[in-house]
Amino acid sequence: MKSSCSLLFAMLLASSATFAQRGYPGNYRQYQYENMQYDNSVLSIFSENGEPFFLILNGIKQNLTPQSKIRVEYLPKYQNDVQIMFPSGRTQPIRRTVNIADPIDGKAVNLTLRISRGRGGMARLKFHRMSECDRNYHGPRDEYVMYYGKPQQINTVTETTFMDPITGQWITETTTTTTTDNNYGQHHNNGQYGGGQNGNYGGGRNNNYTPPPPPMPMEMDARSFNDAKQSISSASFENTKLSTARTIINGNYMSTGQIMEVCRLFSFENTKMTFAKDAYSRCTDPQNYYKVASVMDFDSNKKALNDFINANR
Repeated sequence: MKSSCSLLFAMLLASSATFAQRGYPGNYRQYQYENMQYDNSVLSIFSENGEPFFLILNGIKQNLTPQSKIRVEYLPKYQNDVQIMFPSGRTQPIRRTVNIADPIDGKAVNLTLRISRGRGGMARLKFHRMSECDRNYHGPRDEYVMYYGKPQQINTVTETTFMDPITGQWITETTTTTTTDNNYGQHHNNGQYGGGQNGNYGGGRNNNYTPPPPPMPMEMDARSFNDAKQSISSASFENTKLSTARTIINGNYMSTGQIMEVCRLFSFENTKMTFAKDAYSRCTDPQNYYKVASVMDFDSNKKALNDFINANR
């Protein structure tokens, strides 16, 4: 049984390569909507020992307070960058690219993953189960249920007990959260997830609810950003620093101020310019991007960057 579960999880991780080998178009997201009638899947993640965590999907933090069980509805795309971060900071984050759909026919599914720890205490993300989407889902009281990219706590009080992997002691944490947007929870108990007469989320009568557009991405939190700067600074060569910075920006979003700090880690003006251009599309506040030109020493490079910004708005 354990080997079959591992095989299915491997299929989910590798299925994007399979689609490419079959000769499907490069813009797979557009292909899946137009040709496969792709419906939005659901991702559930829980910690085996009850340890709370933050879930970041595609660079967007999903929960504002750490939770031990999270269910995210309305995933907007097939392939998702899944990151798990732990509030204690003593555990290495987990990062995986997961294709959340049936690996055979591409239909929407409810994929459940679990966070477990090995003998050395290292956290791992493992396949738990995959089932059909339940559009009238009623979860347990301690489960954090939300729309993709719209953090909101349906249950206002959560008590979590978990074992500290370092000390081996059991710790109990109580989290109280106030919901600021009641659109999701307003009709949760009767299976209607829209709040209007035609807002049924697959309840059997209508399915014409249009999910909200994805929210603006969030910049890297302070701890993650400091770790990123340390990784860049530790590189011995300028090309290695640039390669490291590119890898980080391709998987995260940064504010204008953060991008300026990264630029200052480079020794050469052309490296600063290269990274500044690469990072523009991953900036959370592009209206302030003109400030990045101030890290350049030469007026010609400042003008070149401003021309690039104006051309790509």
